[in-house]
Amino acid sequence: MSRGEGSDEDSGGAPKLLFLRCTWCGTATIRRSVCPACWSSDLVTERSEGVGVVASRRHTPMDQGGLWPVRMKEGFVVRCRVDGPPHAVRPGVQVRLAGSAITLISAGGRVIRREPLVRLCADFPLDGWIRDAG
Repeated sequence: MSRGEGSDEDSGGAPKLLFLRCTWCGTATIRRSVCPACWSSDLVTERSEGVGVVASRRHTPMDQGGLWPVRMKEGFVVRCRVDGPPHAVRPGVQVRLAGSAITLISAGGRVIRREPLVRLCADFPLDGWIRDAG
């Protein structure tokens, strides 16, 4: 696992997501070795609260259709697998960290990346109908 990347469970079994915060300017980032704002390498690891909002996807390859960028409350963006009905997953929906990172492995057995799993905060009907509207 690279520095500042993490979505495992703590000793109590609750999921956790680790990120990096720059000690110079306070910018939050993930999977970087330097701050994207001030280029400082003085980064400290922190634990995210696990709450975020689904952001809009741009230029997403077809093989990554299940991944969505999620802007976490702390200010960094991370690609996540979203657990919920496909019609309900859209930009602006609030999500919460739901479980350990899903590890994607290539055909050769090499770990490609680990993606956090988030779940929609609001309940949506599975059939796609909005009830009591009108």
